[in-house]
Amino acid sequence: MSRSRIKASAGVLAALSATLYLASGVYSVQSDESAVAFVFGRAIARDVLPGIHWNPPRPFGRVAVARTATNFMMPIGYRAYAAAGPAISDLWLTGDTNIVTARLNVQYSIGSLADYRIAHETPRELLRSAGERMLTRFLISEGVDGVLAGRRAALRKDVAQGVQELLDAEGVGIALQSVTIEELAPPREGGVQEAFQDVQNARADRERAALEARAYRDQVLAEAEGEAERRIAEARADRHRRIEMARGDADRFRSLAREHAAAPRVTEQRLYLETLERLLPNLETYIVESGENGTVNLRVLR
Repeated sequence: MSRSRIKASAGVLAALSATLYLASGVYSVQSDESAVAFVFGRAIARDVLPGIHWNPPRPFGRVAVARTATNFMMPIGYRAYAAAGPAISDLWLTGDTNIVTARLNVQYSIGSLADYRIAHETPRELLRSAGERMLTRFLISEGVDGVLAGRRAALRKDVAQGVQELLDAEGVGIALQSVTIEELAPPREGGVQEAFQDVQNARADRERAALEARAYRDQVLAEAEGEAERRIAEARADRHRRIEMARGDADRFRSLAREHAAAPRVTEQRLYLETLERLLPNLETYIVESGENGTVNLRVLR
């Protein structure tokens, strides 16, 4: 083979190699993804939109592609998979030196892929550490009764707010979506859960008894108020009746007084006869004969 043909073949191979090398810099971004393009370790394109793009291939450049429209889950206090790493204790100390089992799930998304790739070497572990720190801070500020009974909503809120503040301070580009409680209970060992359940049942019985007592109190008060209103209404009606009767008697007396002033004897005789007419029909009359010696036996047997 002549020298010229060798040179021509080498040129073709070089051109083909260069073409393949440059073609290796083509990458695609899906609809639920975004990408960051680096050249010599510096991000030249942040949050690349979905589509087909090109970036200088290695060793001059590299591309990081990740799903940013998807929520991810980070367990706090346990590992979702046993093979994901060493075991994590789920036992935590409360403010009154009691021990509880606490497991949380933190839902998050990648808000800025460039910050997620650049700001920290292990952003997920930073998220886990921040969650454990905020959970610890909350639990040591509360007693076991408050933690297990009525402070669950406050726990979720405080942990979410505190973790987001720590992540924003580090600038890792993680956006928290929610914090849920996987488990929050007394330790399983030593019968603690059973004892706590007995306490909770006793509290529930106490609350139920208190509710029943309040309901009975409200019922008795309502009945008493109704009876009081009825008696007040009856008293008002009786007062009104007595007043009207007194007014009628007064008017009648004044009328008789005027008639008596005009004709005293006639009025007195009329009143006397009216009184007899009213009384005599109700009288019982007995006629008895006198006995011997003119005595009269007035004993009447009824």
